[in-house]
Amino acid sequence: MRGWLAAVTFSCCSLVAGEALTENQGPDYIKLKALLPPAPGAQACYARTYDPDHLKRHPKQTVTEMVFSLRYVTLGEEEAVIVATEGGGTEKRYFDYDFTLAAKTKEHDRTLYASGDCASAEGIGCGVECDGGGIEIEPIAGDKDSILMRFSESGYIRMTLGCGDEENSVELKPGEDDKVFKLAKAPAAICTSMEGELGK
Repeated sequence: MRGWLAAVTFSCCSLVAGEALTENQGPDYIKLKALLPPAPGAQACYARTYDPDHLKRHPKQTVTEMVFSLRYVTLGEEEAVIVATEGGGTEKRYFDYDFTLAAKTKEHDRTLYASGDCASAEGIGCGVECDGGGIEIEPIAGDKDSILMRFSESGYIRMTLGCGDEENSVELKPGEDDKVFKLAKAPAAICTSMEGELGK
């Protein structure tokens, strides 16, 4: 990946999983745990840079580069999330899955980014808070090194052009050639180096 990846900000915005996730009874996280087994510091990194030949064959595709980082985060007592149980009670959840999505597009010189939380029930959903839309992640059967990414039912994901630049946010939406993105597993160093530079 090229140097623009280091410009992605992980902690500028406070974000949570959106429309793709269930509420009350809570998500079960089974599919997420299968994709990224729980372990302190566990992380999965996926990326793709579309080559000129691909973009020539798909002239209406606007996304030229994409990176997706998924992390398993352990929570302390104060950060633990209270969730409802099937029996009508509550319990604390001491983990979270968070994501960061970075993209380069033909329309913008600067990196677009979004981050938030992920969960899974029928599928894996990652969302941005405050009606910021989201994405869905689908593992590929028989290919443990790749995932498919598509927009959630909201039809968009809100991304920004820079840290603290919420006023100039961009809604990345599916286009004729921007509906499904196949990303390949990338070295963890690509994502961890970003986090290191940004203090996450």
